[in-house]
Amino acid sequence: MFGKTILLTPPPEKRDNGSNLTSKIKIMSKTKTGSALLLATILLFVVLSLVVSLSYVTVMEQQMSSKTKSSVGSFFKADSGVEWALNKIANESSDSSIASAFTIDTAGKVNCPEGFGCTLYLLDENGKVMDGTNEAGLAETVADIKAVRAVGTQTTGDPTQRAIEAAVAQSEGYSYTYYCTNNSGNGTPVCPASVALYTQEFCDPGFTVVRSLGHWGYIAATAYYVPAGVTPGGGPYVDFGQAYVCSK
Repeated sequence: MFGKTILLTPPPEKRDNGSNLTSKIKIMSKTKTGSALLLATILLFVVLSLVVSLSYVTVMEQQMSSKTKSSVGSFFKADSGVEWALNKIANESSDSSIASAFTIDTAGKVNCPEGFGCTLYLLDENGKVMDGTNEAGLAETVADIKAVRAVGTQTTGDPTQRAIEAAVAQSEGYSYTYYCTNNSGNGTPVCPASVALYTQEFCDPGFTVVRSLGHWGYIAATAYYVPAGVTPGGGPYVDFGQAYVCSK
């Protein structure tokens, strides 16, 4: 009797299970690799976005810091110019001409002292830039200056200009009464035929005629001021002349 050789071969389904397991492991490995790559790409994008944002913010802050520094520098230059001009005006006689007090060109520009880095403009009561001569062709005086405008310029770094305007403080003015007579028989000075207000006329230098007080005379040895053409009552009235207010 011949012996039998029995070959033990696993069932087909078992062989298939081993092969499927290997395939599944490979698929899972590829899936994990793809997920990791995607996650790394997302993280890299986020990091790059943060870096770009921070770089932009840093550049903008540097630019703003440079502009602020330049603006502050030009502001202080303009402020120095204003202080210099106000101090010069305060120490000048009010009847001094602007041309003698400042070096001014035909456009009304006054250069600040060397190193100040600013330009000055003198303004009249209407806010117009003064050039030393008024519309009537007369020389403008320091007393005519009502405000000072200074423009400071920062040339280093980011070029910037800043302007400051300051009003000129008016000193306490004073006035006096000017008497004149109708004729030399009543004394001197004799009144002119006509008087233009807000001009110097007979007033002292630096003063102008601001008001007419009318005629002056005496009633019972008491001085009176009366409007022109009016004869006051109360007794004999002697008309001596006219009176005007000269003010500075």
